[in-house]
Amino acid sequence: MRKNNILYAFLILLAAGSIFSSQAQPFQKTDFGVKAICNGITTEIQFYTPAVARVIKYPQDKTFSKQSLSVIAVPQKTVLNIKQQGNSVTLKSEAMIVTLNLQSGDVSFSANNGTPLLKEKNAGATFTPFNDAGEKTLSVQQVFSLDKDEAIYGLGQQQKGKMVQRNLTLNMVQGNTDDYVPFFLSAKGYGLFWDNYSPTVFADKAEATSFKSEVGEGIDYYFINGANADAVIGGMRTLTGKVPMF
Repeated sequence: MRKNNILYAFLILLAAGSIFSSQAQPFQKTDFGVKAICNGITTEIQFYTPAVARVIKYPQDKTFSKQSLSVIAVPQKTVLNIKQQGNSVTLKSEAMIVTLNLQSGDVSFSANNGTPLLKEKNAGATFTPFNDAGEKTLSVQQVFSLDKDEAIYGLGQQQKGKMVQRNLTLNMVQGNTDDYVPFFLSAKGYGLFWDNYSPTVFADKAEATSFKSEVGEGIDYYFINGANADAVIGGMRTLTGKVPMF
């Protein structure tokens, strides 16, 4: 009877351990945010200011050493309240909240008061092997979920006669009359900058919004929160430098 009780207790502990391990994956605090391996993907969140955060993702068995050609700012130590609750870890600054799902690796963004702003679609990060003129690299894609009626602006200069950049697909390759910038500003008061210089396709459909780049070491983008368009553009200038006057 005693042996049966010991075996029963062991099975309960084993089951509890399995449940815990399936729900709570470890993460590492860094000088600028957090880093974790989620579902085979290394994900890092870095704060540049309380209102500007960078998200980097790449396969667990790869490395990421990219030097940006447009961002001159560097991450800064920011006062963050970092908490883990179940499968999620939240990073709260004085300007916004960034949440990382430690099981799926999905990232979402909210205002400081908890109002949802933007979230990645479940399993929305993909990495596809790509042969770039004999060099083995990756094609990368990140998919987001926008509100149905959310207006977004930007993405450069196109000859389509549209202000709101929804329900369209853009093959973002520079041309004589098209000048693309992989940055959009939302009417909800945030901006997103996709930091990749290879041929990129921006696609917005009813079910999802995505950036897909032909070549990349990993997914690399910046989220900028602001009370208005001026604040978001100001965050972009913090990253890339002030625009000189003519």
